[in-house]
Parts: sequence; C-alpha cells; structure tokens
Amino acid sequence: MSALVRIYKIKEFIRINETGIIDVEYSKQLILLLAGVAAFHVGDNILLDLRDTTIGDVNTGDILEIASEFNHHASAFQGKIANVIPDDENRILVAEQLKAILDLDPHRYKVFTSFEEAINWLSDIENLGN
Repeated sequence: MSALVRIYKIKEFIRINETGIIDVEYSKQLILLLAGVAAFHVGDNILLDLRDTTIGDVNTGDILEIASEFNHHASAFQGKIANVIPDDENRILVAEQLKAILDLDPHRYKVFTSFEEAINWLSDIENLGN
C-alpha cells in the first residue's frame, strides 16, 4: 500500500466562475471586473474558472483585443493567475495564443484543463511521503 501525503498551504485567492457563452466584449468586461477586484487584493492569486463556458469563432484580432485589455490592466495582477478551461483542442489553442501575447510574466499565468492541477499550482505544497 502506498499513500501520498501532502500539506497544502493555500494562499488567499480570488475565484471567478463563469458559465455560458463568452465573446470578446464580455471577455473585456470580465477582465475589467477582475482587475478591479485584484487591485483591492494586491498579490492574491486568481483562479479564473471557465470550464462551463463556450466560445464562438475566434480570430487573431479577437485574441489581440482581449490581450490588449489584459495588458492595459496588467499592473493590477501581481499574483499567479490560473485559467481553467474546457479540455477542448480549440479552446486550448486560443488560450495558448492569448498567453503568448500577454504582457504578464509567463511564470505567473498558466492555462489548465484540470481544476485540481490549477489548485496545486496556486498552492504551496509540501510532500510528507508516499
């Protein structure tokens, strides 16, 4: 028998859950809301849970517009940002394109398809044994 024991030290984090269809305009509103909240919780990590969302056709211009809005408010985002999306090839491609043009430290913004992996990344974990 083998058991992995871990201690999770979860720092306070901001969690936003979204459902439904997300388009460019709504994405920009969501970023503005997130930046406003983050500005009052400086250094807190952010969990953006978009697993229950869908997107329509997205082109490069749309991605640039969303990235521009994110970059405009980049100073509000001081902690890690975990973006959890559906495990869909198109969504992963769009998220990776967005990540590539964001003006954020790539070590602070990461895309996940697993909620548990996102929580692990946002937490300080100490392995006690297995």
